[in-house]
Amino acid sequence: MTGNKGALRQAALLDAAEEVLAAKGNAGSAMRDFAAAAGVRVGHLQHYFPTRADLIRAVLDRSLQRSLQRLNDMSGIGVGDGPGAGESLTREHSERLIAALLAEHSDPAGIGMHVEVWAIASADEQIAAAVRAFYARYALHVADLVQQTRPELAKKQRDAVAGTIVSLFEGAAVTRSGIGGLRTEDTDAELIRTAQWLIHGA
Repeated sequence: MTGNKGALRQAALLDAAEEVLAAKGNAGSAMRDFAAAAGVRVGHLQHYFPTRADLIRAVLDRSLQRSLQRLNDMSGIGVGDGPGAGESLTREHSERLIAALLAEHSDPAGIGMHVEVWAIASADEQIAAAVRAFYARYALHVADLVQQTRPELAKKQRDAVAGTIVSLFEGAAVTRSGIGGLRTEDTDAELIRTAQWLIHGA
């Protein structure tokens, strides 16, 4: 029971942190602002997350796990450690996977939160390290998917393809949003075509 209560408290703190990052941005991202949004004292927040870097790292980790779960649910194939991970990735699967990735861009709060984390990371090396760890894990999951469709690739090339796919969709998250304003049916079709080519190699 104690463990469950602790998990619920941590989840509530992370919810508050996401809200602060999305609503107030970098300027409102001090530990006292996160604590105030959660309705707790700074000491209580620091019991779970001693530093701002620890808190941001936890926000990113949870964001990645949520994304992987949504991709699992929407694509019908296991991503990361989800059910079905490691099974053959067909073109039908990858089409659903790409559609799920594009659907992720429909959450303005989520996009705003990630943009603000990047802003913090540009001036805070600890946060930057957390961002790099987030993308390393993300790319590792994508590399596992690429391995299923292009087993002939050497690890170095497979990792490069995975990094390119991650870069393609992370960049598209901003350019397709209200921030970038480049979302059209034609650009989406080209994005899907490019992603399919990277995943399947043809």
